[in-house]
Amino acid sequence: MVDLKKAKDYLRIDYEEDDEFIRSLIAGSKIYLENACGKFTPSELSDLAQLILIEHWNDNRTIIGTVNDSIKHSVDAIIFQMRYCGQVENDEPGKTQ
Repeated sequence: MVDLKKAKDYLRIDYEEDDEFIRSLIAGSKIYLENACGKFTPSELSDLAQLILIEHWNDNRTIIGTVNDSIKHSVDAIIFQMRYCGQVENDEPGKTQ
C-alpha cells in the first residue's frame, strides 16, 4: 500500500513542506481507484496506479491541466487489469488465480 514515504520516494521529494498535500494525493488516488474498479485491493499493481496518479496530480496542480495520453493509457490499462484479472500469487510468477 502506498504510504507517505513510498510516495515521496517515487516523487523524489526529501522535504516536509508538501507532506499534507501528498497525503491528500494518496487518499485521492485510492478513492479514484475504488470508484474505477468498484473496490480497492492493495497490490503492487494498485500501488503502481496510485503512484502514477500521484505523480501526475503533483506535477499538474493548476486548474487547467493537461492529460498526457501515456498517463491515461497507463492508468486505464492498470484499472482494466485490476477489474478483470486475478491476482498473481507472490510465489507463482505469471500465474493467476
